[in-house]
Amino acid sequence: MTHAATQTPSELDAALHRYERLGRPSLPLRGYRCDRLPGRARRGLYRAADGAPVFEPDGHILSWEPSGDRSHIAVQCAAAADEEAVLVIVDAATGDVTEFEDVRCRYDPMLWDTASSRLSTVAAGSLVDVDVDSMTVVAVEDLPDGRWRLFPGGRDGLLTHSRPGRPTAIVDRATRTRIGQALAVTAIVDCGGQAVYGDGRGLYAIDPNTGRRLWAWSDPDVTPTGVAVSDDRLVVSGVRYGRSVVLEIVDGVVVDDIDPETTLGPVTVSALGRADGAAVPVDATAGVTVLVESFTVPPTQMSLDDLRNGERLASSAAVRRLTVRADDGADLSVVVAEPEAEGPRPMILTCYGGFGVCALPEFEPTAAAWIESGGSYAVAQVRGGGEYGPAWRAAGYGAVKRRGVDDLMCIARGLVAAGVTTPELLVLAGASHGGVLAASCAFGAPDVCAGVVATAAPLDLTRLDEHPLGHRWAAEFGADGTAEGDARLTSLSPLHRAARLTDTDVDTVPAFLGVVLGQDSRVSGDATRRTVEAVHASGARAELAEYDDAGHGGNHLDALHAMGVDLLAFAAEATNGSTS
Repeated sequence: MTHAATQTPSELDAALHRYERLGRPSLPLRGYRCDRLPGRARRGLYRAADGAPVFEPDGHILSWEPSGDRSHIAVQCAAAADEEAVLVIVDAATGDVTEFEDVRCRYDPMLWDTASSRLSTVAAGSLVDVDVDSMTVVAVEDLPDGRWRLFPGGRDGLLTHSRPGRPTAIVDRATRTRIGQALAVTAIVDCGGQAVYGDGRGLYAIDPNTGRRLWAWSDPDVTPTGVAVSDDRLVVSGVRYGRSVVLEIVDGVVVDDIDPETTLGPVTVSALGRADGAAVPVDATAGVTVLVESFTVPPTQMSLDDLRNGERLASSAAVRRLTVRADDGADLSVVVAEPEAEGPRPMILTCYGGFGVCALPEFEPTAAAWIESGGSYAVAQVRGGGEYGPAWRAAGYGAVKRRGVDDLMCIARGLVAAGVTTPELLVLAGASHGGVLAASCAFGAPDVCAGVVATAAPLDLTRLDEHPLGHRWAAEFGADGTAEGDARLTSLSPLHRAARLTDTDVDTVPAFLGVVLGQDSRVSGDATRRTVEAVHASGARAELAEYDDAGHGGNHLDALHAMGVDLLAFAAEATNGSTS
């Protein structure tokens, strides 16, 4: 029996509104929480204990860091959706806001001194110190070329210095002594006087004064995604075999291993932190709480004991993991959410598959509304992502980027073979790198799906330099400047695959929705516009949706809603399932 969506467009719109009201609360941090409350279109900062507002900006909060004494909160706030923020310091008691318009930030770590009187950060290539008592910038030091960041550790913090083709240096800020190096540094935390840094593959502890290696931990099957400190131990979130896990590590040794999927089903541990100001009991062994979510379950705060014991989450969908065999014999995972187990149903299948990012079942109002309408929603875990560790990531990186596209095709065919959906009921969707894979798959194997959506994606892989951040993606896509590399990119590029479609393919070419974000500071929309033209020239349906006030990062709720409504309407029409 084939199912169709049972809601009208207006009912889909109403369902989307309901799920959007649930917001995406952060964990409490030193007594404060970041959230988007019902009735507000943007996120604000609130007291964790009673929900009282502290800072509700008109702009977008990129990151925030309360002082140790909780008297002030440093915020990186962008006026538009372009992710170009300025530093703001909020007096938590009075709500007074001081803006430092010359301190330009973009997700840069911020560090308070132990007296909570000075804030330091690296902004636009300069090391900046702000005196909080006078609310003035008291020092600006221009740093050598490269990417610099400031992290906790040592007497006055640790700097990291990254340059293309070279290891990342770890430098003691107070003495400017180079105390270590790594292939990459994703974060540094202070754990009982040890400086513990991550490189995306493992964790490594050094003496912050001498740089002496104290211990190292890594697991070839685990991609670390987050870390919290509690006394002398680390609590680490990660992904192993495509599943969220939480590990407790003491001096490089794993002393506890929690796999929530064994009791909760497929879920995502999306954040962890110390339980100060928390609304749940502090875990007796770690003092850490986590946020857990799934397709229809908004981020929910839990203690580690609840996570171990399988505290139930209220979900409106049945979520399961399926295994599909790739054409080279590898096993691929796809996590599927549906109103009930039987199918086939209209399906939106998403992916990412690049930069070592783990594609997991996260809360998404669009997904929840689609499932409520009778459809199914799935996330594919393809090579190039980090779901199965470094080797999995390397198998879809650079010169072998095509592997991720082929994996997505195999998963789409596998879902059809399993009776979960049919090609006529399947829409592929991806954003950014995921949009490249989805569009390349759909135009390279047009019989696998009825439609494809690519949001803010660089769809012309032969012209990465036309994008503001395109120079950073060359290695990821294998753009090495050689004739062989150029041929690979041309073969894989969604624009070029669309241009090779002809009017003889019109019966099988999937409908295309290309999404351009007007304030995107990472991806230009020109390639998407050219791809829409190429698909239209084949005789197939092609639509361009442009959102002038939206960007690649945090967005106004009105923009998010408009994008969600358009995606759902497109998917419903492509699968002929908007009504039944």
